Amino acid sequence: MNPRLKSSKKWTAFPKEYSDQIQAVFTENFAQYLDNGDLVIEGRIYPEEILLRVGYLEKGRLAQANFEVSMNYSQDQQDAVQRIHNCVDAAASMMMEYLENDGEVDFPYTWKEFPFQGKKLYLQFTTENSSLEAEANKLLGVDDETLYNDAEESDEDALSRAEQSEELSPPRDDEEFSEDEDYEDDEEEDEESEDRGPPHVRRW
Repeated sequence: MNPRLKSSKKWTAFPKEYSDQIQAVFTENFAQYLDNGDLVIEGRIYPEEILLRVGYLEKGRLAQANFEVSMNYSQDQQDAVQRIHNCVDAAASMMMEYLENDGEVDFPYTWKEFPFQGKKLYLQFTTENSSLEAEANKLLGVDDETLYNDAEESDEDALSRAEQSEELSPPRDDEEFSEDEDYEDDEEEDEESEDRGPPHVRRW
């Protein structure tokens, strides 16, 4: 799993509690599809980037459908938790589109910017098998943990500037708007706007 920003080197994994909650959210919402496949949840927090990969591996296949989402975040604004929410929402939308169309979708294969829920995010679709990728790295003597992971910072420390008490569920009505904008007017405009979100992504 490769980050979008060239400056993204050191990283920490999502706290296990958050990864488990993301797993539970996807398992609940995509239960009808999971008899034929498994979920792979991977999340990383870089100094300026949140990166989420939700992988769907159908039984008997080597290619893994990966719905990857990247967003900028600010340590000063303490918005890591909110950006994780946004990434979860976008990845879920990609996965639903993929499954409903039997994989016949036109997702970007390199990072591409889209407006989503009033924010900028970046999407890409990959087919790397996470398990095979990890095994190949071991054979090559590549250890992601030593190369990129900041061993001095725990997973929990990665969100120390965010509100730990906030539950992990897709956000609904807490998007940021400037003071001179009227929320209700924007909501009506969004319904008709072509910039509501990525062309193949919808909220769930």
